[in-house]
Amino acid sequence: MLYKKSYKHSAQKCRVNYAIKKMKPSKTNKIKRVSKDQWLIKALDTLESSGVEAVKIERLAKGLGISRSGFYWHFKNRQDLLEHLLDYWVRRYTGVVTHNPDVVKLDPKKRLLTTMEMIRDKHLTKYDLAMTSWAKLDSQVHKVVRKVVKMRLDYLQVIFAELGFIGDELEMRTRLFVCYHSWEDTMFPDLSDQKHSKLLKLRYKYLIQK
Repeated sequence: MLYKKSYKHSAQKCRVNYAIKKMKPSKTNKIKRVSKDQWLIKALDTLESSGVEAVKIERLAKGLGISRSGFYWHFKNRQDLLEHLLDYWVRRYTGVVTHNPDVVKLDPKKRLLTTMEMIRDKHLTKYDLAMTSWAKLDSQVHKVVRKVVKMRLDYLQVIFAELGFIGDELEMRTRLFVCYHSWEDTMFPDLSDQKHSKLLKLRYKYLIQK
């Protein structure tokens, strides 16, 4: 009788321990959490490589190595993702310079050079071509792209005006800067870092020279 009770108690204890272990998440089965920014970066990379039609929830989730349910922690649906994607691109790839208090407070020469270095080091024009292509298919995206171009032109125009340029000289330098830096990586993808830095310094000297 004592043996049966002991056996029964041990069996119950084993079942409880098994249940507890089952409830505890193991280190290998932890849920992978993906931030909103990670979703947006993956969406931008997909947009760049395959176009807007490829920016689908299932595809992004697979690329991030998670289930699609994680998407809905950050976005309502695909359209919501695309709207956030545009806002993210504006803020992180243009506003990071034009609305950066640490940059804006610099004197115009230092501000110009810092802007050139940030564009290079942070690859701020990486998705410009993809956005331009998307803009051809969507009028709302077209408006956002035009807004970004204006933000860049206005920002650079202030710098060159503070450097003393007026009229055609001011407009030429402003447009030259925006056009060149928007397309440099696309046109010259094989440019070495050393060559890139050398040309940047020469271009800077040319742009501030009167």
